[in-house]
Amino acid sequence: MTLSMRVPSIQSIRRLAAGGLIRGFVCGFVCGCLALLAACGSSVTPDVAERAAAPVYNAQGCSAYGVRPRATVAESLDGAINKVLMAIVESCRLHDGEVLTWTDANATPRTACLIKAPQSSPTHPLPLLVYLPPTGIGPDALLITGLVPQSKTAVLGANDAEPGFNILMPEGRDIEQFLPFPVNYGIGWDHWYRNFNRGSPYLNPDVAAIDHFIAATEAEGIVDTKRVYITGHSEGADMATLYGLNTPGIAATRVFSSISPFDDPADPCPQAPFASNNTRPYFLTTRACDAGNACVAGHQFLDQLRAGVLPAANVGGETLDLQGKVVEACDPTCEDPNPDTVTFIREQLNHVPWPVSRNPELLAYLRAHPLP
Repeated sequence: MTLSMRVPSIQSIRRLAAGGLIRGFVCGFVCGCLALLAACGSSVTPDVAERAAAPVYNAQGCSAYGVRPRATVAESLDGAINKVLMAIVESCRLHDGEVLTWTDANATPRTACLIKAPQSSPTHPLPLLVYLPPTGIGPDALLITGLVPQSKTAVLGANDAEPGFNILMPEGRDIEQFLPFPVNYGIGWDHWYRNFNRGSPYLNPDVAAIDHFIAATEAEGIVDTKRVYITGHSEGADMATLYGLNTPGIAATRVFSSISPFDDPADPCPQAPFASNNTRPYFLTTRACDAGNACVAGHQFLDQLRAGVLPAANVGGETLDLQGKVVEACDPTCEDPNPDTVTFIREQLNHVPWPVSRNPELLAYLRAHPLP
């Protein structure tokens, strides 16, 4: 879940809250409970030739792709909590979903949840919405988005008489992260290593996993391949941003509570934003009050994208209050890098809930931007 002008401590606070122990436990616990209730450096953009070779690291440990790939670790606290929640809620199968499995090139088991629209079939392919959950959370996160019931009735395709869309939710993995102990590892997405060369043996493992699960879903013949969209929440929004900007075939990207995944102040190898899928639209929804001044950071990232990364007309954004009402500006009372306890709690309460009331706008935006 950045910007040209930031105070590092602001982003560090947000990463602590949004990507580590506080966020992993609080968001995972809250999302799991809600689901249970519902049931019941380098700044060089890699060129083609460089991408074909093994990464070359300088004295600071930086390459054209950023820092080295994040190593997997033994099961973390949030990983253990997630497994317990998954066993209790079984949110994927609860909604007639299918658990997909795969082992990546590093011998790491990967999983995803595929929820097919009842109407989808090889003779009736429907759009695919890829959703990436926040750090520390499994398929239970999907239940609180409100997207599962809408996948059966909302129209995401061209024909008003053909409702429904498929949902694919890949999961992150236990990795080392650039956070202080004890939140320096946990379930997450490696947005620090930015190799998107699909022909390279050094491809980002999370990118490879998302690629695999999308391809496996498309191989079933149930997907309208001109309407493959991606969204995500928090750290999942960071990864969805990177993926959508750099994956041909993603028709549009619209995420919630992301900042720039290219230049986190905790990242020892920041880069200028880049996009190879640079003709497709991108939209960011922020909350006016969010953890670590994410509202200001998110809108600064949009300005970065408009400054030559994407056509300005393809970049959009909105700011919401906690009730989901669109407001004109970020809340200045939530911009202190060292908030008091009351403000800190308010920021976390704003950060955790998915903006369910904006789902119609999310789906309408995606629907309006299929591949040509």
